[in-house]
Amino acid sequence: MSYIIPDYTKIYCMSKYCVKYSYLLIAIVPVLLLLYWFTRKTFVKFNNRFELEAYVKSKKVDRRIILTLRSISVTLLLIAIASPFILEAKTVPGDPRLTILVDNSSSMTLYSSNIAYDLYKKLEGVIPVNVRTIANGEVSSIGNGILNNIEGSDNVMVISDGVNNEGKLLGDIMLFASNINSSVSTLKMEPVKNDVGVIIEGPPEVIKDTEGDFVVKVSVVGSSIPYTLQVAEDDTNLIFEEQASTSKQFAFSRKFSEGEYHKLTAKLLGVGNDDYFQNNNVFYKSVKIVPRPKILYIAERKSPLETKLNDIYSVDVKDSLPNDLSTYMAVIFDDIRVSKINPYMDLLSDYVSNGNGIIFIGGENSFDRGGYKGTLLETLLPIKIGAGEEQNKSDINIVLVIDISQGTEDYVNVEKALALSVLDSLSEKNNVGAVAFGYTPCQAFSLMEPKPLKEIKKELSEKIKRLKFDGQSCFDTGIQGGFQMLSKVGGSKNIIFISDGKTTYNKLRDDTLNMVRTVNAKGAKVFVVGVGTETDSLATENNLFLANMAALGEGVYYKADASNKLKVQFGDKDEKKGDEFYNTLVPIDTTHFITLGMDDMSATISGYNYAVPKPAARMLVTTHKNIPILVVWRFGLGRVVSLTTDDGLKWAGELLTKQNSKLITKSINWAIGDLGRKKSYDVTIRDTVLGKSTSVNVISKDMPSSEWLAFAKIDTNLYSSLYVPKETGVKEILGAVFAVNYNDEYANLGINPEFTTLVEKTGGKVFDPTDTKGIIEFVKAKSKRIKIDSTDYRWPFAIIAMILFLIEIAFRRYRENVQK
Repeated sequence: MSYIIPDYTKIYCMSKYCVKYSYLLIAIVPVLLLLYWFTRKTFVKFNNRFELEAYVKSKKVDRRIILTLRSISVTLLLIAIASPFILEAKTVPGDPRLTILVDNSSSMTLYSSNIAYDLYKKLEGVIPVNVRTIANGEVSSIGNGILNNIEGSDNVMVISDGVNNEGKLLGDIMLFASNINSSVSTLKMEPVKNDVGVIIEGPPEVIKDTEGDFVVKVSVVGSSIPYTLQVAEDDTNLIFEEQASTSKQFAFSRKFSEGEYHKLTAKLLGVGNDDYFQNNNVFYKSVKIVPRPKILYIAERKSPLETKLNDIYSVDVKDSLPNDLSTYMAVIFDDIRVSKINPYMDLLSDYVSNGNGIIFIGGENSFDRGGYKGTLLETLLPIKIGAGEEQNKSDINIVLVIDISQGTEDYVNVEKALALSVLDSLSEKNNVGAVAFGYTPCQAFSLMEPKPLKEIKKELSEKIKRLKFDGQSCFDTGIQGGFQMLSKVGGSKNIIFISDGKTTYNKLRDDTLNMVRTVNAKGAKVFVVGVGTETDSLATENNLFLANMAALGEGVYYKADASNKLKVQFGDKDEKKGDEFYNTLVPIDTTHFITLGMDDMSATISGYNYAVPKPAARMLVTTHKNIPILVVWRFGLGRVVSLTTDDGLKWAGELLTKQNSKLITKSINWAIGDLGRKKSYDVTIRDTVLGKSTSVNVISKDMPSSEWLAFAKIDTNLYSSLYVPKETGVKEILGAVFAVNYNDEYANLGINPEFTTLVEKTGGKVFDPTDTKGIIEFVKAKSKRIKIDSTDYRWPFAIIAMILFLIEIAFRRYRENVQK
């Protein structure tokens, strides 16, 4: 049987001086008081008061000496038990050697093939150097190559254009290298051959009679190459023709003609013999035209929103709910009283539980004004009806948890500025504390216990400015430290977690998410502010991890500047700003499908219904005075949306402008979900490239058959098979059209700017090939490691305490002998 020993650690530091069990220091005062009382207490019985006074007077000097010795001895003993230690930074000499990793993939043919060998010959004999190849042909698994060759506390020079088309994400590997103190550098390379290539980006599916947005990207490497770009639909309809000679992007929108599938083709003409790779001058893209989703619109009056929706969806308008909803992808209730909905609650519950969507729009006959409160319908909604009680700001407790690990060192100034900005956005009546986590071994350090912000704002700001970044990422420790601080106070508990979320360890992510679940179950909400996540396009996993933290903690994840949005939730109302400002809509959570890319939304409403989000729901849009406007959640397999303002007839006319109406259409699209789920037969095949397979997914009641494919059943009425293309062009399988393009090794040629950015962010450097001296100095400097050690000082305090205790015993024996 295994036993779990509780961890009573409570570390507290002042500068580099720390104690492991800080609460024992608090015990010193009561223990000394007890010792004082015990020393003055007389346990001998006397015949009269005069004998007692004479005895006390004779022992007065002895008692003072003994009390002093015991007090010092007990104090030192408690300090020893509290386990004092000192954090010391030491420079440790390393091994100044360099490993050159060479990318010999096809895209590197544009650069000198001797660059690695030339560098090796210059460095050989000065520092130990070896050369290894990490990529060949059309497979550029640069991330895997680096991972397989780093050992920790070493230096590697990657000679590559940074095009990574297979294997592990380059960003994750670079961060892992940084965490194990491996420096990854690269060389500035100039192309010796020229090339021009083209790709098309855009949606794979477009709703019938609506426009799809596409971007054609032309990449020129080396000297400028004059070219003529032709973009056509179905080979016959020329969309546009442009001439240029440099890298350029061309955006266009297209509404397609009749037909289920269409083909877009981008061609580069007149490039001449200077173009090294001829195979990347043509790019194909297939576009599947899906029928307008059929939705049911329940309204009792003519609505301006109805007209807008008719341009995108197949809309059936009724004034009451029919008995059969099976043909509809979603149902919209526009300002409908509960009396017209309640008789159909069983029908609606089954409808949404089976994977369909429902959207409720507010107004003068809906939500709090339509009798929803306390009904069965309220259980279906992501909101509780009625206004929430405004909480006294002095009952709100907030702890900032700041990541000071080495991974965030690249954003040190940004993170400090963001933390100070968050601090400025909070009400001065809030009780605010702060915790920082990092160092080695990873620990959470208290910067300030929760106190009214007005009292400690200046001192806390100075402490944040002085933070030094080093050590490991241990997000779970930071969350735990923040909650331990909140557990001492009453009122609402909120953690604002500031970090970049960078880690390659899935176990750390899992432990952190479990910790967030634990603290949320104990009453704390977790809000997350991402640092550097906007500039790092490879940080998808980090963003998802931070968003999951916020979702599990019933908070919100802010990718960009969080101060304005946190001010909506925790700040004071500025009486100088009028009603128009406080009725302006704010996308509070821009990580959701609906609000993604909606930061520039600008709409003011003149009315709303009162509601409060349920714990499992996500509040996406509020007003500046924190009135929930758009709240969503999942119900069974389906989705429910509540919009607590009207359809634009009286309150929310600005939501129907071209810029803002995306909020409504994206809400409906999210509620609809998979456009193909109502079909009895459908084939979906995504575009692919040579050398990589694509999935052929078929919705069918019967097992599909094909001469070249073997299907497997992966779900109810869903079958799948893999197809590996052998040539480029537009292909057809089972009636579905898809495009096969040149291998992605030849797409986006040139030095990948994300690669060089990652090199610099993770402690490496981009060198000029002739800067041999700089490379040698860098390798030698990087080989010196700064190691933070903790030196334990329990025994000196314990030994001194023991010596004083022995002195006390000797003194008492001496005094006893003198008296005898």
